Amino acid sequence: MEKNDYSDNKYLLTVMVAKRAKQLNQGFKALVKTNDKNSRLVALKEILEGKVYIKEEDKDIELAKLEC
Repeated sequence: MEKNDYSDNKYLLTVMVAKRAKQLNQGFKALVKTNDKNSRLVALKEILEGKVYIKEEDKDIELAKLEC
């Protein structure tokens, strides 16, 4: 799967946003500059900009982030 090809699968995108928002709520640093306080909006922006993508290992879906 390409890094930014999640728009066709709304369920996958929803899970990705939820997992990344949870990470942000736990204190992970945001990878984009934004004035949004809502972690779901920040997570969605990160995914759409390609900063966060799915890393598949051993059939386990895990979020990975691009190192800037």
